[in-house]
Amino acid sequence: MTRTPSRGRRRLLAAATLASAAALAGCGIAPSEIVNYPASDGVDLTLGSLQADNLLVLTAAENDPGTLIGALTNNGDQAMTVKIGLPASPTAVPVEAHSTTLIGPQHTTIDLASVPAAPGALVELSIDSDVAGSASLQVPVLDGTLPDYATLVPQP
Repeated sequence: MTRTPSRGRRRLLAAATLASAAALAGCGIAPSEIVNYPASDGVDLTLGSLQADNLLVLTAAENDPGTLIGALTNNGDQAMTVKIGLPASPTAVPVEAHSTTLIGPQHTTIDLASVPAAPGALVELSIDSDVAGSASLQVPVLDGTLPDYATLVPQP
């Protein structure tokens, strides 16, 4: 003998089915949001066709010599010269079209005679390109505490 659900039970079953369907409809895969962020300890800047990535300064202490670390990428169709460094003494760095120039002790070296901020603080850098424009940027100052930077910090 098969029992048919009562009218009340059928309504309850129908309501539960509709509620389940509505709840599951919201469980689809949402479009992901792409967020750009510096992948390391430095900061990034986009200036026209120039992309500056992971910029940071290494020094042992405030007013000691320092070095700039990072990368400059020219996404444009013509070569450019980028002047980068402390505002009073930037260094000119050529960057070919559609290429990246690495900055650091094992690559294109940009030495800073005296870093006006202690490790843990920020220091202002100026970036000026003959093609992409100019900007100033606050970058972190680090010392050799992190093993990756220990051998790269200039000695006073």
